[in-house]
Amino acid sequence: MRQLLWADKIKLKRSSILIIVLLVPLLILGYELVNLTYRGEFVEEQAELFQARSMWIYLLYDNSLLLGLGFPLATTLTASVIANIEHQANGWKQTLSLPLSRVRVYLSKFIWLFISLFFSITIFMLGMLLLGKVLGFEGTTPWGLLLGDSYSMLIVVLPMMSVQLWLSMTFKNQAFSILVGAIFSMMGLFLAAAQTTRWFPLAYPSQASTIILQYEGLGYNTDLSAYLVISFCLGMILLVFGAVQFARKEVK
Repeated sequence: MRQLLWADKIKLKRSSILIIVLLVPLLILGYELVNLTYRGEFVEEQAELFQARSMWIYLLYDNSLLLGLGFPLATTLTASVIANIEHQANGWKQTLSLPLSRVRVYLSKFIWLFISLFFSITIFMLGMLLLGKVLGFEGTTPWGLLLGDSYSMLIVVLPMMSVQLWLSMTFKNQAFSILVGAIFSMMGLFLAAAQTTRWFPLAYPSQASTIILQYEGLGYNTDLSAYLVISFCLGMILLVFGAVQFARKEVK
């Protein structure tokens, strides 16, 4: 397994995966920097209107929607890049002709997908921390909320990781898997907006923040733990399904 991971690492060095991994967190952080710098008075009024206890709390709430849309898209594109390395020049034939377990080959791709997104969300968390420090947010740094907001997103997209990796590795035309991922990402926003559909797993990324808007103002997201448990279990089930299906698939 270690050799497979090392081989995939070498392949990924020649890809555009680093750009994709950095794109979403930097875009969101750039938006927040502009928003808090040039619309500072308006943002403070909004924070007061939503009864945010600090600007840290408001920042966590404000970027949750953008992250809920952007991170699933990053998941889609990252999975596509990882799989497309093998699709190019018909690399699957060469890879699977070796005496290797197909399940391990599949899991190696998934591990690198997870590592890439872990790196992306870590950059996002450090960027939020730096943003708050640079702009002089008052009060103590809410480390628990920052960690929760960041790495909760990594867990709730596990089902999408599994689905998108399977699609990207199954279909050579990456336009199909990217289209499906984009539709899933958009659907998540609409599903999260209604009480009857917000428990669909696609809606979890838009609701994965530790802070949500309630009737009395901004408060803690009491449903987050349920989202995490459901997403983890579903993600593992879909991962097993994808690995088994890939192991049985005839590669042309």
